[in-house]
Amino acid sequence: MESENLTILLVDDVQENLDLLEEVLGEHQYRVIGVTSGAEALECLRQQRVHLIVSDAMMPKMDGFQLCKKIRQDSRLTTIPFIIYTGDYVDEEDEHLGKSVGVDKYVIKYAGLGSLIEAVNELTLQRYGYQQRDAAAPQEELDEGAFLERHHILVTKKLEEKMHELEVYAGTLSRKNKELEISEDRYRTLFENASIAIFVIDGTMKKILDVNKQGIALLGYQEDELFRMPGLPFVAQFGAMPQLLQENEIVSHEAAMKTKRGEVITVEVSAAYVEQPNDTRMMLFIHDITEKKRMREQMVQIEKMTLMGRLAAGIAHEIRNPLAGVTLNLQYLQRKTVQGSPDSESIAAALEGAQRIQHVIEDTLGLARVTPPTLHEESINSILTRSLSFLVSALKQKHVTIKTDLASDLPHVRVDFKQIQQVLLNVLQNAIDASPLEGVVTVRTRTIEPEELKSNEKIGRVEISIHDQGEGLPPEVAAHLFEPFRTTKVGGTGLGLAITKYIVDRHQGEISLSSYGSAGTIARILFPIVYSISGGSNG
Repeated sequence: MESENLTILLVDDVQENLDLLEEVLGEHQYRVIGVTSGAEALECLRQQRVHLIVSDAMMPKMDGFQLCKKIRQDSRLTTIPFIIYTGDYVDEEDEHLGKSVGVDKYVIKYAGLGSLIEAVNELTLQRYGYQQRDAAAPQEELDEGAFLERHHILVTKKLEEKMHELEVYAGTLSRKNKELEISEDRYRTLFENASIAIFVIDGTMKKILDVNKQGIALLGYQEDELFRMPGLPFVAQFGAMPQLLQENEIVSHEAAMKTKRGEVITVEVSAAYVEQPNDTRMMLFIHDITEKKRMREQMVQIEKMTLMGRLAAGIAHEIRNPLAGVTLNLQYLQRKTVQGSPDSESIAAALEGAQRIQHVIEDTLGLARVTPPTLHEESINSILTRSLSFLVSALKQKHVTIKTDLASDLPHVRVDFKQIQQVLLNVLQNAIDASPLEGVVTVRTRTIEPEELKSNEKIGRVEISIHDQGEGLPPEVAAHLFEPFRTTKVGGTGLGLAITKYIVDRHQGEISLSSYGSAGTIARILFPIVYSISGGSNG
């Protein structure tokens, strides 16, 4: 009989082992049937002819030894060569037990597939090639009781070995778990005590998964509030976040976020992807740069205004002398010209233009005249009261009323009295000019405590607010009012507010304009509070 006609029955409870043996034996022209249990093997033997059996020793319910014993008890199957192929039963007594139940070959898996092929070829040649093997009894016939006793001892031994392996594995697993717990505790400590806000979010940015203390302080939300939010509160108009999310490396971008108090802050965001099985997360490192950006812009503005002041002084000096000559000659011609004549009207228009140039020169020179402030502890209420006394004439001309609401317990501020008076006069005059006839300008002062400001502020502010009843300003105009030569006033030079902001910045203060359409415009000026021993209440 040729080898390609021989059928080999493979018995192994691990499908991967069956697949491997089927492939290897198939290459040697054997027909292979694979089953995963002793019961399936017995059923297969009842239904078709098998020429050789290869069985794993260690299988649940019925192992290889029990299967061989059952086969040898069936007179129809007793002559089929039987091979035990095992990686667990490797001792001599294991092999001796196998032979006692009728195992023809005992092959150890560690010896390699070549040993198995050699055993198969040897048995098929012996059984089907040269001689017909008679129904042979096992080399050492064992009665049922002796087999069960020896089989029980063998199985117990293997179970003890497996238990020992499991104990070693459990010990290793326990040690690894402890190392993991230590690593996790270290990460949590670093995470919570980091000096920068850290947020862990899912890959779609739709859910916040974790946040540290700085993150909670940055936005002002409680931890459970953040976990319920549909993502972080980035300002929708900011366009860099999609780009940030598409980049698979740590890259910093500037963004804008809204806090729980409704304040919009400027932040610097760095993102790092954390790849996990079936889960991509992102860590966002967020740093509040609102104050840093404001200071940077302030320094740029101060440098710009200082340079402009120097240029203005030089240009104004060169213009004033020839302008004075032009003005004198025009005045001379005006006296020589008949009043009401076309020539007289032209000369009057020319004189008006010369006066306009003179006015621009005076305002421009104001940039060069702003000297470093001489700071003293002063009362803002006193500076306001003094400034209002200079505006009596302007108020009467437009029939505008000033309504004051000055806090009586206002702390001192460190300012240059004359420079801040110049600031207040400029802002108040703008409010009067913007007001309708018989309008009201409301002037208030109050103290702003640190908790009302950003979370990292430790010093309060004195606030001056000046609210007019004018028509307000379009947003595109209001955004540029502090830039030089930007004005909405007929005949204005656009330098008044630029000089005002320049002075306020040099006092470490803040000035802003908020327009409310027909409800008018509110100018707010803030100065840091001076906490002096003498108190500082100066209503």
